[in-house]
Amino acid sequence: MLLIICCVCLFRFPGFGDTRFGKVVVTGEVKGEEGEPLPGVTVVVKGTSWGCVTDKDGKFKLDVPDKDDVILEFKYVGMKTLEMRVPKTRVLEVVLSKDTKELDDVIVTAYYTLPKNAFTGEITTLRGEDLLRVSPNNIIQALATLVPGLRVIENNEQGSNPNAVPEILIRGASSLVLNDQSGVNTPLIILDGVKITIEELYDLDIYDVERVDVLKDASAAVLYGEKAANGVILIERTRVKGNRPRLSYNFTPIFSFPDLNSLRLCNAEQKLELERLAGLYDKADGSLYPSYAYKLENVRRGVDTDWASKPLRTAFTHGHSASLTGRGGNIEYKVAGRFTDMYGVMKGDFRKNYGVNFSLGYRLRKKLLITYRFAYTMTDSKNSPYGSFAQYTLMNPYNPVYDESGKYIRNYDFYPLGEKGNVQQNPLYNASLSSFSKNRGKNITNYLSVRWDVLKSLFVSGDLSVSQRGSRNKVYVSPEDSRFDSEVLANKKGTYTETHGESTDWSAKMALNYRLVLNEAGTTVVSLSAGTDIGKYKSSASQLKAEGFLKDKMTDLKFAAQYVNTKPTGGEQESAEVGFFVNGSFDLLGRYFVNGSYKTSGSSKFGSNHRFAPVWSAGIGWNIHEEDFMDFDWLNVLRLRFSVGSTANVTFSPYQAMTTYLYGNDLLHYGGLGAVPITMGNPDMKWQITNKYNWGLTAALWNERINVAASYYIERTKDVLMPLSLPSSVGVSEVHVNMGKLRNSGYEFSISAEILKTRDMSWLVTVNGSRVIDKLTRISDALRAQNLAAYYGVKPQPMFVEGGSQFGIYAMRSAGIDPASGQEVYIKKNGKYTFTYDSEERVEVGNTNPTLEGSLFTGFGYKGFSVNVSAAYRFGGDLYNTTLANKVENIDPFGNVDRRAFTERWKRPGDLVRFLGIPENETVVKRYSERFVERDNLLAITSVMLNYEWQAEWLKKVGIRRMNVGFGMSDIARISSVKQERGTEYPFQRGFNFTLRTTFK
Repeated sequence: MLLIICCVCLFRFPGFGDTRFGKVVVTGEVKGEEGEPLPGVTVVVKGTSWGCVTDKDGKFKLDVPDKDDVILEFKYVGMKTLEMRVPKTRVLEVVLSKDTKELDDVIVTAYYTLPKNAFTGEITTLRGEDLLRVSPNNIIQALATLVPGLRVIENNEQGSNPNAVPEILIRGASSLVLNDQSGVNTPLIILDGVKITIEELYDLDIYDVERVDVLKDASAAVLYGEKAANGVILIERTRVKGNRPRLSYNFTPIFSFPDLNSLRLCNAEQKLELERLAGLYDKADGSLYPSYAYKLENVRRGVDTDWASKPLRTAFTHGHSASLTGRGGNIEYKVAGRFTDMYGVMKGDFRKNYGVNFSLGYRLRKKLLITYRFAYTMTDSKNSPYGSFAQYTLMNPYNPVYDESGKYIRNYDFYPLGEKGNVQQNPLYNASLSSFSKNRGKNITNYLSVRWDVLKSLFVSGDLSVSQRGSRNKVYVSPEDSRFDSEVLANKKGTYTETHGESTDWSAKMALNYRLVLNEAGTTVVSLSAGTDIGKYKSSASQLKAEGFLKDKMTDLKFAAQYVNTKPTGGEQESAEVGFFVNGSFDLLGRYFVNGSYKTSGSSKFGSNHRFAPVWSAGIGWNIHEEDFMDFDWLNVLRLRFSVGSTANVTFSPYQAMTTYLYGNDLLHYGGLGAVPITMGNPDMKWQITNKYNWGLTAALWNERINVAASYYIERTKDVLMPLSLPSSVGVSEVHVNMGKLRNSGYEFSISAEILKTRDMSWLVTVNGSRVIDKLTRISDALRAQNLAAYYGVKPQPMFVEGGSQFGIYAMRSAGIDPASGQEVYIKKNGKYTFTYDSEERVEVGNTNPTLEGSLFTGFGYKGFSVNVSAAYRFGGDLYNTTLANKVENIDPFGNVDRRAFTERWKRPGDLVRFLGIPENETVVKRYSERFVERDNLLAITSVMLNYEWQAEWLKKVGIRRMNVGFGMSDIARISSVKQERGTEYPFQRGFNFTLRTTFK
């Protein structure tokens, strides 16, 4: 028989010294919904502070007054508080149910824990179940749907490429997006206390996520100091649920098919007629007529090749994950594994993820908790050998794929029976060769944390993490590839490129936390924490490139004839950071609360005169609903918050403040080895600081059936790093200096309503939205000069103009096409009209930032069934329609184009049309016209998920505690005001999925 351990008294019960009542002993056991014992449950006599906690087996023993009306309260983190009257038997069997709201009401960071009703920061908290309602496999898309202000930058070029990692922003960009500063606006992402990359978040097992906290303002993120200017995403993996061993398994098969609804390509007949109208066969001697007749004959005999469908497939992806958890004695453990076999809709590509992680926790005498976590992940990926999808949309449909013998035609001469030139290569032929592009990445993470509860109100915590990453990329191009057709030398045909990279990232942190309750009701509390953190990062990369392969199948490096360069190339980076911080909060009577933080951070990435920079935050809040004059039955929560503070950004090159040199064998001379400068150092380079102001409101009405959250913010970034031009005599063209200023402002909101809530039925509707307004308030002369050099290609590059937006679209204003002449009428800055395009007359004619964007979510549940629908919307922003610019007007008539180039262009005087005639007047300078800027309004149904929670008794008989089956669809419908090709380099996809989630006894 198990011994019952006496519980620890929390406070002396008033009246126990009184002789009016005797005492009786009450015993019992507390379990969770699935029958697992719950240790550490607080058991209190209602109306008093007398009580105890359950032991490791969930059992308790408590002396209570010998009265008939004694009620016990059972409280446990993450569970609903339960009240039970003491029965005559004095023995209780207690079952506590989960309380997701209680989890949401606690703010947990790597530095402190606070109740949400005493927190001034702006934070969005999500549970793992919330994410799964939106997507069974894409955690980034789920976050973008559920977190207002978090935006996934749509990559129209890469579409749904499984090997293209998306980019995310929180509350816009706090740094300028220059050519050499990619990723500077990516938020800090932390998984179980360890910093991870956006790619690791992309590959994370969504079924292994317990909770996500997105920190947005300075009050929430300041203690992360030098990394928090772009916001922070905190992720916790699932924890041990009970004492008994518990095995769970998740299976997700996904079927995907390409979405080509945006393609409007000419068919064979239309394309040939467009070529005739463009005058491609007009020659005085008639020598090109046979070529035209040959193509016309192909059209008449039915040749109309659908090139866009040739490299595509219906893809099948499947994911598996399993975990085993349990607790025994003072040890708790968890082991989890994952395998995902992901395929895109382009033939031949894949992305395979392998992962395993385990954790061990050991508690010594309820004073010392030691936790160790280990994780290993490996990713194998391969790009499609079919190359860029854009190649296939350019192929002329009157050309057949195969020759008379059934083999791939290698090249297509535009004039097969006339003069040579304008050869199109058959991408299907190249895809049949042995060329490849593949990558392998590995990551090993070790994490150790220790918590020592010195006193009831005082504890010390510390942790140490080490992450090691490695990658290896191989790209082989066959010597038989058609790109080498013009190459004469055999030792120049075929290339092999191999790139290696590795990095080590370690960090350590120690914090002292103190919490003092100043009144008996526990509503006046002082919390203090102080500590230090330190980190170091080191990486290296190398690359070699060889050429000259004799045969297609000789794909190994050893078959190369020579190296492209005389030596491999590469480099390394190293940086270090250190910080000291203090944080405090004061909650007065549960009504008024104040938070404050200060941290001084140091980084080796900045000039020797400015290694350290202080960051800070201060916030106040008011729980208005706790006031006596707000005693309304329909009002549950009304909270106002304000915070102000600063955060810093160090996501830049480690050596941008240092003078660096390049040594080379070609610099040898009689005095020794020479060097040339690469970068010019700047010892006065300072930290890029963002000052943040945030106003927030939280409200809950009618028993929390309606929940509202709204915020308005202003963010001012000073000392923005920008290039400064240098004279050529220095040896380098520019140096980075603190000369820029940015300003972001905007608002966010989220409204959630439980329209229907009964015992068996529920209906939830949620709407969220956000807007960002950015402004460049100061830029450098070198940045102004980039505006002249950056304009190339079809799409205008960003311009940097004081008073403008870095997301502005700059082009020359247009009055349309002159019906009489077919020429475009431009509008100069002074308002005058002209037929002449002038790049100096470009102005901001649009902005890609929408007026409002967000998501809609609704979930309906009946008993074990649930249906969840997610949608996204945006309106008010602008887009430069590259399809109109590249495939309707400024076309290459030798390749296929959008059919609007054939039907909607100027042909004769009097035509009222939007586009120039065929052929248009070609110019050397690319013309960026306002005519191609369109309002980007969108409503898209992103996912529908149908689930059923199986509750049959027979499942328990076969050892299954829980089973959930589901069916879902993604990217179901899309209504857009813009008609352009989507997924130019890689198409977008739609699909449907099944899910199976099981938990075994």
